[in-house]
Amino acid sequence: MRPKTNYEFVRQTLRSEIIEGVIEPGARLVQTELAKRLDVSTTPVREALQDLAREGLVLLDPHRGAVVRSLSLDEVREIYELRMVLEPMLLRKAVSELDGKELDHARRLYERMETEQDVSRWAELNREFHHTLFAPADGTRLGDIVASLRDSAIPYVALSLAKPDQRADSNAEHAELLAHLRDGDLDAAERLTRDHLAATLRAIEESRSTLS
Repeated sequence: MRPKTNYEFVRQTLRSEIIEGVIEPGARLVQTELAKRLDVSTTPVREALQDLAREGLVLLDPHRGAVVRSLSLDEVREIYELRMVLEPMLLRKAVSELDGKELDHARRLYERMETEQDVSRWAELNREFHHTLFAPADGTRLGDIVASLRDSAIPYVALSLAKPDQRADSNAEHAELLAHLRDGDLDAAERLTRDHLAATLRAIEESRSTLS
């Protein structure tokens, strides 16, 4: 269902396209072109770009206009190093309040990821999978920090998927993580979370030629 306002429609569309890698880091976002493609006026496009800039996904350059934020390899490494410290902490905090319904939902998402062939759709399911596990910590300071780091890095996850078998490896790690959570082995779940992030970073580094 299309959002009620053109602003919401444009914001959600552009945010999804950036996060899923449809619009690549460094790409220019020309208001008139976007307005024509999305069949809206330039006003909601301008408002949406300002909102995405506040979120850190877009840079408003006085010379180039709006540009999808492009991170250096060192910046990507820093983001993942922070995530490797903070996400295991967040997982332990969130899982203590996670109920069976949320775990069941995470398992259903994992099962869909096992058979999903479309990279963009797989990335969307992957994001929802991790958000489901962290949901009890939504709105906490730690949860907000991790969410910001994850959103900053998500456009680069598409690079990691260029590595052969990366999705299959991630699916196997998701199955293992669910097993650890079911068994209540939080130490193993934390270790696996760090290993999962490290593997994703290595895959991104192997595709570093596409980073600015």
